Amino acid sequence: MFDPRVWPTIVHSVARSAIAILRGRERSPALIPTGGRFGLPADFLIAPDGFVLASKYGEHAGDQWSVDEVLALTRAPAVSSVRAAAEVCAR
Repeated sequence: MFDPRVWPTIVHSVARSAIAILRGRERSPALIPTGGRFGLPADFLIAPDGFVLASKYGEHAGDQWSVDEVLALTRAPAVSSVRAAAEVCAR
């Protein structure tokens, strides 16, 4: 958001939404959005083939996987079985 290269896109998006709201085609955004103004983090463990092996939706801004948790997930039997199932389906 603070990089000047993105400002034209932000201005365009805000103007487009404002016009749609004024015309009654869209609703105005919530004053207090769920998850805060910038949303909440989400982490995904994705296999090379694009299959999502695990996911975590954060409850606050700092709620993300640690490196140890990611390493444990890659070694977990459930992830291995999902990988094996995905490989069988891909054949």
